[in-house]
Amino acid sequence: MNQNITKKYITLSSIIAVLIIILIAVILLKNKGYSLPTLKAINSNISEIIIKRGANETISIKYNDNKWTVNDKYNADNSLIEAMTNALNIIQPTEIVSRGDDEAMLKYKLSDDEVLSVEAFDSSSKNVRNIKFGMKSAFGNSVYAKINNDKNIYLLGNTSSNPKDIFDKTENDLINKTISKIKNDDIENITIEYNNNAYTLEKPKDNTNNVWIKTWNNTEVKANDVYTSIFTLANLNADGLITNENINKNNTLYKINIKTSDNNNKTYEILNKLDDNNYEIVNTDDDNRYYMTENSFNTFIEAINYITK
Repeated sequence: MNQNITKKYITLSSIIAVLIIILIAVILLKNKGYSLPTLKAINSNISEIIIKRGANETISIKYNDNKWTVNDKYNADNSLIEAMTNALNIIQPTEIVSRGDDEAMLKYKLSDDEVLSVEAFDSSSKNVRNIKFGMKSAFGNSVYAKINNDKNIYLLGNTSSNPKDIFDKTENDLINKTISKIKNDDIENITIEYNNNAYTLEKPKDNTNNVWIKTWNNTEVKANDVYTSIFTLANLNADGLITNENINKNNTLYKINIKTSDNNNKTYEILNKLDDNNYEIVNTDDDNRYYMTENSFNTFIEAINYITK
């Protein structure tokens, strides 16, 4: 009995060993005559990233006056830009796939109308990265791509997520849509105005009992009970930008005023529903027009109702 198990184990081990040898041989033969390049670290600061999606869309992300902007119009989402600049420094070829003939270009979606092209420039306008992303690999966080003027097609990886996903963003994805971002601990009071009424939730200066006071009826509420609702109002993100200038502004539904201990005060308004069933958000910090979807609005209203009940 044990001898049979041992024989089966030896046979299985032998098969696995042979398969490993074959795999190594295939890779060696595949890469014969090629040299795997290394993308050198970018020593200078990146000042511009240009993303082209086929022939249909070009996005320019520039660093000027200590901030990133998208297409010279909108403030960028810094977390997404940071992910891009980090990725540009760590992406590396992991395997050579093809010499880049026409058939391979089509196979790996690297033709001009399908490719996602990414270029990076430093402050002197020197091109420090030029990558063309094609089809994502079915296994692992890698993508078929071309680098610089190299005709070969490589698998690129070395990132925690697929490199293509980091750069495959639309203009709307890249725009900073933060309306308000304030820690609950920093808030002194929050006032909700609607229907010609004002409801102020205030934190006592000597808040040993960890409560908030509803000033409109002079009652106390436990801080833990309203934490989520306050967080929702104080940390609001828009779902997108209103880019159609022909859409007229509606009347104000809600006005939120947040006073903080460090005078990082915030005011924003939610306007009546638009024809597309979205709600406009007026952000007093810039002139862009933002919107929230009906689902986001419903979450917002739940927070309002919980505080004012």
